[in-house]
Amino acid sequence: MKFFLPVFLAAVLVVAGWFALRSYTRHDAIVRVPDVAGMTMNTAQEALGARQLGAIVIDSVYREDGIPGSVVDQDPDAGSEVKPGRKVYLVMNALQPPMIDMPQLEDLSKRQALSVLEILGLRVAGMAYRPDPCVDCVLEQQLDGQRILAGARVRRGAAVTLVLGSGANGERVPVPDLLGLNGAELSTLLNMASLNRGLVVVCDGCNTQGDSALARVYRQSPAPRSDALVPMGSPIDVWLTMDTTGLRPKAGWSDPGRYATNDSINAVE
Repeated sequence: MKFFLPVFLAAVLVVAGWFALRSYTRHDAIVRVPDVAGMTMNTAQEALGARQLGAIVIDSVYREDGIPGSVVDQDPDAGSEVKPGRKVYLVMNALQPPMIDMPQLEDLSKRQALSVLEILGLRVAGMAYRPDPCVDCVLEQQLDGQRILAGARVRRGAAVTLVLGSGANGERVPVPDLLGLNGAELSTLLNMASLNRGLVVVCDGCNTQGDSALARVYRQSPAPRSDALVPMGSPIDVWLTMDTTGLRPKAGWSDPGRYATNDSINAVE
């Protein structure tokens, strides 16, 4: 009996310790991490708090297609099973685009300038032309109607106006066929063709700004005619529709060689 009593007490202590450890670590308590992507910080904290989870912001990025101030990533992922009290680490979308240095575009060709702007995440607000012997060479870079020097701080995504040379006597260019192009494709083609987007006369079926970006061109003015030339920088008005059935751009529309002017690749020395 004296031999079994210590063994019995040890067994009782082991079992009691095991149950105490299970209770302390909430061994059987599991919660599923909710999906908080796209939520504001306050909303994400409420959603996580409802499941006894915490939130810690560890980083911020900027995504143009995301909602400013919203969650863009989380760890653990949505649907993961964790213990109550676990911290969920969040990456937020910045409220403002980051600041960058304005590049030196003056004295570049239009094609080179467009490439630099795309790489840096800057947009083209439009193209203005004035007489100059160097056709499609950048004479000036502008922001909000004012010349902006290289090195000035601007927000990524800012829209830059390019002032370009139109030749000593003002070059004229053909009107391209815009049929079937969506918003991004339309901007790309018009930039290559040395023309500007005019009015969106109608946008059939469009309810939001996002709809107008997805809608495609079904009519334009002036109409595409290779034998009818317009001054460089002329605006082209478009009619858009969300009914894109059968509306696709013609093959080869994105080939820059189709729209190059004679001197557009010759930058000012």
